Amino acid sequence: MTYRSRGRSIFEVIVAVCFVGFLVGFITVLCIGNYFRAKRAQERQKQRRLSKMAQQNNNNQGRSPSQGGYDHSVAGDSTVSGYEAPRIPNTAVRNGISA
Repeated sequence: MTYRSRGRSIFEVIVAVCFVGFLVGFITVLCIGNYFRAKRAQERQKQRRLSKMAQQNNNNQGRSPSQGGYDHSVAGDSTVSGYEAPRIPNTAVRNGISA
């Protein structure tokens, strides 16, 4: 069973092939563009992270561990890292079980 047996002209077949080719090409260009955009964003983030680490190392240079010259990830101090875990009140009752 061919296209001609379904009553389609050669012009309709060519238009359909061109339309499908356009859609595939358009989606391909979008995917490639998104890939390179994400790659640039990843590189910018890496540079920001490296510059921030270098700045922190310069600020901590010459300090002893007792003065806070320790690694931030090991410290666990909310004043150093800037993150503080949420506090749940002891009087809260959830699902009938007191915390």
